[in-house]
Amino acid sequence: MLPAVLSAAEVDVLQRATDELEARARDFEVSTGLRGVFFEVQSLSGRKGEPAVQPGALRKITGPSKGHPAFADLRRSPALLALVEQAGLRLPRCVVDQVNFKHPRLGTGFPYHQDASFLHGDAMHDLERCGGLNMVIALDAADADNGGFRVLGGTHRPGLLLNQHGYDTSTMNEGVFDEARLAIPALHPGDAVFFDPLLAHGSGPNRSDRRRRLLTLWFVGGAPRLGLPLP
Repeated sequence: MLPAVLSAAEVDVLQRATDELEARARDFEVSTGLRGVFFEVQSLSGRKGEPAVQPGALRKITGPSKGHPAFADLRRSPALLALVEQAGLRLPRCVVDQVNFKHPRLGTGFPYHQDASFLHGDAMHDLERCGGLNMVIALDAADADNGGFRVLGGTHRPGLLLNQHGYDTSTMNEGVFDEARLAIPALHPGDAVFFDPLLAHGSGPNRSDRRRRLLTLWFVGGAPRLGLPLP
């Protein structure tokens, strides 16, 4: 966990950009792609494919960088890329960007999973060859009450668990990963958590009257990690 990865001014810009993207989806009752940006709605149960609990209620925006320049700037931010390199990833490139929502009293949990299981093609090849690093950045305060980010310590060590795509998104995927080292870091706006793409994580429901928005960025390396031989 790194505090204040983004300044208050940078958070403000991204909050306003998020509001603008949300406004485009204010009438959406089903998950919808729009000019390269995918808006996933929040259903009553939390399951994908079901109608929105109310028009415009979003669970996730995938690819916001294709819909607003503030997110495109974040993907290629020299300061952010420098932090990723300092963490050990050489020549990083961002392969996924998302905004994850938890609306007050509406946002359901999200199952424990490993992000690496959703990569394919060149991104998976680069992850296997050069490594990867993922991060979440809080746009709002995030904690256990409003659906905070949950990580399961040590679950990256056994490697990738196959066949994760069919889980029921209305559950937490309980019992699939070792939950003995569950942690829910309290994040202030601008704080970030860096984690291995093989680390199992998820989020709880929002039982509060506060909204919770998190940015998610997935990076893979463009050169082998130092000390590792070329395949």
